[in-house]
Amino acid sequence: MENEEFLKKRLDGIGGSEAAIILGISPFKSRLELYHEKVNRQINIDESLNLLFNIGYALEPVIAYHYSRKTNRLLEKRPQKLHPQYPFITGNIDREIVKSERETSGILEIKTKGDFVNWYEEEIPPYYITQMMQYLAVYNYSWGSFAVLDLGKREINVTDIERDNNLINLIIEEEKKFWNLVQTKTPPTIEPTIACNSFLKEIYKTSEPITIDISDNKEAFEWAVKLKIIKQQIKDLEKEELKYKNYFMDLLKNAEKAIGNGYIITWKNDSDSLKFDIDNFKLENQELYKKYLKEKKGVRRFLSKFDKE
Repeated sequence: MENEEFLKKRLDGIGGSEAAIILGISPFKSRLELYHEKVNRQINIDESLNLLFNIGYALEPVIAYHYSRKTNRLLEKRPQKLHPQYPFITGNIDREIVKSERETSGILEIKTKGDFVNWYEEEIPPYYITQMMQYLAVYNYSWGSFAVLDLGKREINVTDIERDNNLINLIIEEEKKFWNLVQTKTPPTIEPTIACNSFLKEIYKTSEPITIDISDNKEAFEWAVKLKIIKQQIKDLEKEELKYKNYFMDLLKNAEKAIGNGYIITWKNDSDSLKFDIDNFKLENQELYKKYLKEKKGVRRFLSKFDKE
């Protein structure tokens, strides 16, 4: 299990689950956040050892057992292994496939799929594919396999995957660049991702009454010009969107659904619901209302304002 000691050990290298982060395809974490973890040698242990992780870990031996029965393949656990040429690239596999219908050994990765995981398609997500490719690189194996427990369907699906040398080479090159940034304490470039945005909001959550002068910052000026253009484009697009929405609303009139050539438009009433009348409650029960008031911390808002706006 990835306990506190193991998580801290991960700070000394790049694990397979971090390959997708470095390639910029992880929906969970940005390169900037990963960089800060490595450089500051701090990892959010509470987040890593959450309920979902513990569920997956608890189910791992059960899934491995049923995978072995289903495929007639022999599995063994292995300790962490380092890449022979780049020791900062690590492999902590779920199981090694030591005996199968194939001539060579392989890697098994065990995953759990359900409503609590943002994974709805049948195909293996790219961030798991890159994890497997890193392990194949570390072990120098030619194939791997996924055992996926689908909790919704109550079945274990098996997907074999072949080594992709082009993808492996890309992973290694990008991880070499990233590790050099860590060693030289050079932050990676900002990414246009929700994960990066969330991390920036987290580490800079509180503003201070300070004003900085960036009038001589040419790069910031270029950002401002682009941001202004984008804001205007968004306004124009929202206006266009509203125009066509209005066209369809007038076309539907009282109908709640329209079916076109390759598209469907709906305009339905929400279900009736009950709403708590807080204003009247406050007037009639002032003391009780005050009793249950609690402070809500202000959220830092990002605003941009330009001349002639």
